Amino acid sequence: MTKVNTPATPKAAPLGNTPATIPRQQAIENALSAALHFIRLPSTPSGLHAATGRANRALSLLKQACAESTASGRA
Repeated sequence: MTKVNTPATPKAAPLGNTPATIPRQQAIENALSAALHFIRLPSTPSGLHAATGRANRALSLLKQACAESTASGRA
């Protein structure tokens, strides 16, 4: 049987550059950027709280990425 118009099998993405990692990297960078933004503002308790929250978000995303890379054997 002849297969017509069969799509080619996609090649594996390079390590660290899968479709799932790009949005995660953007989220990490955005969280770190927001934390720096709040740190650069005049020091207020609410600004420090916001900076801490954004830094914690970035840390959570980094820990998740590390756990997933370890589970997949990349680390």
